[in-house]
Amino acid sequence: MPKNNFKEKRQFTRTTIETQISFTINEHDEVSYYGTSQNLCASGVYLTTNHSPKLGNHIKITFIKNNGVNLITEGKVVRCKFDKKDPNLFHVSVELSETFPYLEQATTNTAASDANKHG
Repeated sequence: MPKNNFKEKRQFTRTTIETQISFTINEHDEVSYYGTSQNLCASGVYLTTNHSPKLGNHIKITFIKNNGVNLITEGKVVRCKFDKKDPNLFHVSVELSETFPYLEQATTNTAASDANKHG
């Protein structure tokens, strides 16, 4: 049975990927901020962090993996809202600069695998 009771309106499937990330804003590589990715699709990333980027900021995100293989992507901040329960936590949506075919394939394969496990 599917987890969601709503019709997905996005062009690409979202995949839950909860992992540590670091990010820089507007090409300022000397200052890094940290957070946690919540989900990913071929066209965007949703993350939580204790830093509030401004709408329109260019953001470079590095997904930190324990196996030493990092995924680096870039995009524009399209949403930033504070958490109602924790005023030091922000929910940030990033629209990726490009649609990465391997992300589309990875998220589609993961969603199909999850559906098979629960189906």
